[in-house]
Formats: sequence, structure tokens, C-alpha cells
Amino acid sequence: MFDFDYPKVKQSLGRAALQDPYPAWFLDPCGVINAANLMAFWLWDAILLGEELEPNSLLGISLFTILADNLERIPVDQNGEFYAKISTIVKRMKANLDLPFYTPFIASMKADPRLARIYERAASSPGYEWEFPLRIATPDMRDSTELLEFQVTCYRLEGDVGFLVICNPSRSALPVFEEQYGLLTSKYGDKVYVLPDDREQDNLRGSSLPTGTADSFRTYYPTIIQDSLWYIVGENKANQLLIGGSVLGAHFFEMYLSPQLRQWMGPLQETAAPRAIRYFDVFTAPFQQEEHELHTAYVQVIKRLLQLPDFENLLDISRKLPIRLNLPENPDTSFYTCRVILPWPLSHEILLQFRSMVQFLYKGLFVHTDRRNYQVVLVPENYETEVALILLYLASSKMVPDDADYSFLKQFLWGLAVLKTVEEGLTGEDWGNMQWEPEATFGRIHELLNTKFSKPEEGATEEVIAEIRAIIEALEREGKVDRALLLSMLGSFMSTKKHLKQLSAFFAKEGDKRIYTI
Repeated sequence: MFDFDYPKVKQSLGRAALQDPYPAWFLDPCGVINAANLMAFWLWDAILLGEELEPNSLLGISLFTILADNLERIPVDQNGEFYAKISTIVKRMKANLDLPFYTPFIASMKADPRLARIYERAASSPGYEWEFPLRIATPDMRDSTELLEFQVTCYRLEGDVGFLVICNPSRSALPVFEEQYGLLTSKYGDKVYVLPDDREQDNLRGSSLPTGTADSFRTYYPTIIQDSLWYIVGENKANQLLIGGSVLGAHFFEMYLSPQLRQWMGPLQETAAPRAIRYFDVFTAPFQQEEHELHTAYVQVIKRLLQLPDFENLLDISRKLPIRLNLPENPDTSFYTCRVILPWPLSHEILLQFRSMVQFLYKGLFVHTDRRNYQVVLVPENYETEVALILLYLASSKMVPDDADYSFLKQFLWGLAVLKTVEEGLTGEDWGNMQWEPEATFGRIHELLNTKFSKPEEGATEEVIAEIRAIIEALEREGKVDRALLLSMLGSFMSTKKHLKQLSAFFAKEGDKRIYTI
């Protein structure tokens, strides 16, 4: 992934991340925890099973104070990267804000000779400081040499209102996390604890977050339809473009566990795959009964899936772990299942981040609750992924004949139409028009621009170029898309339109003026 800035996530999807069965929390810009799920309370030893949960044992407290209280659980010899990157962050925040939140962590680091050296030598700008492995003893065995291992990723909430921190466990740590999640939710329910804006401690509350975001499914979001046995019976153009071809007729797990997808998703699939199989196991449970009319078909599906590498092992893991699924109270609403990270087909260095949202579909007049279809939509987590999907859609269309002889001005009008399409896709007031479609929008905007400049006056090209630059700068200024990343994406996009040489050269030159946000 390009090393521009912390990856961003939409606030609505950031809130959905707090429903994950793994530790996740929100930080304000100063590093104070203002929302957390139950697993975050457990990870930081702020909850004792069987006792009343005290939200202010974690909320309203600086994360760095929490870390200082838990350093003994984080062995230095196995967490060099963690300590180095956290030290970088603390030193920067201390220099910029000079708040007392960071004093306990700094004092604890300086009290240990090895940690003091790490703190003093921490680089000012390490690469990918927003992600690192963490190996930590469980809360009830603080001195244990057996450690939980997971990957920590920090996201910047769009609007610069703070950060989302997610901890994805390694496969070896999954049993512990799933067991604890089951115990906690059985006692406290599936709650997320939020600190209100006024910071009134007696107003701390636990809440169940909404599951449905069906109104935000746009036509260019990758979508598949699965039948009752999870064969893929429908797909849209966006999914074909993202995956690189049609998956129609394949079983979901033939796609999901394919070598290509496993390589793309990497470690994330190790935790997501058992959960996906658990969903399949639960939803097809009625078909396992011999008297069910789909039983024979189900048996054939299982035989087919057992031919896939590692499916049998993953099935065994999913049945042994106490995996708690996120099922909707209202069957008509969509619900979140897992995160998905895939490379952008136009440049595999750019990673697209999604949340998989599922909705039940019922066919015909007679509703059979155990014989439903499933709509699976990959919803972008951030604006960068949104832009990538729009550009991918436009790259696949014949917006310009391959042999078109476009003048200098016409090329830049074409480029301006692309950017105006992206801008309109990102800045809809309420996103009320879910049928908004990139190709049609581009065609409308391009036609208007051609009409406006049908009789160009002197300086027309300079006017168009100035507007192109203004849109790029505005999208960065509004916190939607980093300028350097957008120009890199436009460069990859232009590789599909080689005949627009002057425009391609312009974006390449603009990209050389990269501005990095640290």
C-alpha cells in the first residue's frame, strides 16, 4: 500500500467495526479513548467477568496511560516494532500538544533501560506507523510466557475527528478471543460503550449499533447473489471488474478460498474464513436433516467443498470455536459480516478496504425462511476505495474510441469530466440517489463541458487545467482523498487510455509534485 498517510475509514463504517468480535476502540485526536467494544475492555484488563462493567475504567482515559499500566504484559524482546512506533507517535504528540496524557507512558519507557533506548532512538517518520504486530499476555496471566498475537491497524476517521484502532488476532489466538467474546456477550450483551461529547462520566452508555446500511449500496459496489446453498447465481459488473472475471455458477467458497483471493487477503483471511464457514454452517443447518428436500443437494455441496485445500480444516476450526455471529434482529435489514481487503486491479500496490454487508432475499409469494438467497455487497470503508471503484468502472467503459484523435483541449476536457464524476460521486449531499452510476454521470458531464467549450476562446485550456487542479486540491482539503494518492490512481487509470498522451503526461508531472501528510 502506498505510504502516504494513515488509511481513512468512514465514520459510519468505523462504528460498524466496533461490532467485530475482536478488540476495537475509537480515540479522539489527543489519544483519549471515547468508544470501545467489550473485547477492548477485556484486552486492557478493564473488566472482570461476573462483575458490573464500569465504562469509565477505559473510556475517557488516554490510551498511552492504559499502555503504561500494561507494559509488563508486553515483552520488549518480542515487541520491538510496537514500542518503536508507539514511541514515535508519543514523541510527536508530546511536541505538538504538550498535554499530560503522555507523561505516564514516557516515564514507564524511561524507567527501563531497554525501553529507554527504543524511545530515544525512535525514528521521526517510520514507514507504515499505523500498523504493527502486538504480542501480549492475557489479562488473567500477566506474567505468562504464552502470548496472544495480533495485528494492530490504526485508521484515521474521516473528518479528522479521531482514530479507529482494530486488533485482528492471528489464527493461533482465535480460540482465546472467540471464547472470551462468547463469555462476555452472554453476560453483558453485544454492547459498544460510548463516551458522549460532553464527557459527562455519569452519561456513559452502552448501545447496540445499527446493523443495516442498505440505503448506501450503490450500483458500482461489488455485489453477488448466492442461493440457499451459497452457489453464486448473480453478480454485477463491479464484482467482475474487481475479481477479474465472472464467478457465476461457482460456489462462494470456491471463490473465497481460491489461491488468488487467499494471496490478496493474506492474514486477514485466516480470521475471516472460519467465521464465513460458521455462517454457512448455521444457515444451511436445516439442510443437514435427511428429511429436508435440499439434503441431497447439501451433501453434494459438502463433497465438492471438501476438495478445496484447507476447507475441511477450516470447517473443523469453525465448529470447535465458540464463534458468535452477528445476525440481524430484523431479517429485512442488512448486517455486517467481516472486513475484506483486496488490491485494486489497475495497481496492486493500492489496497481497497471494504466491509461485507449481507441481506436476506426471499423469492416468490411463499416465504421459506430456510430457503432464502443472500445479497453480499462490498461497501467501501473509505473515500479512496470509493474513488478506485469509480475509476475502475470508467476504465472499463468505451468513453473514448481507442483511435480517437483528441486535441490538447479535448483531452483535458475529458480529464476534467472524469474528476467531476469522481467529485460528484463523493460529495452527494445525502447520497439519496443510490442509482447514481459513473458512466452515465461522466457522459452527462462530458457533454456539458463539450458544449461549454464548443467555441473555445484563448486561454481555454489553462482554464480547464486550473479547474482540474482545484478539484484535486479540494478533495484533499476536505479530507476525502490524499492528493498524491489520487494522482497515483489517475496515473494508473490513464494507463488504460494510452492514446490520451498529453493528459497522461500532465497527471504524471503533477504526481511528481507529491505532498505527503505525516
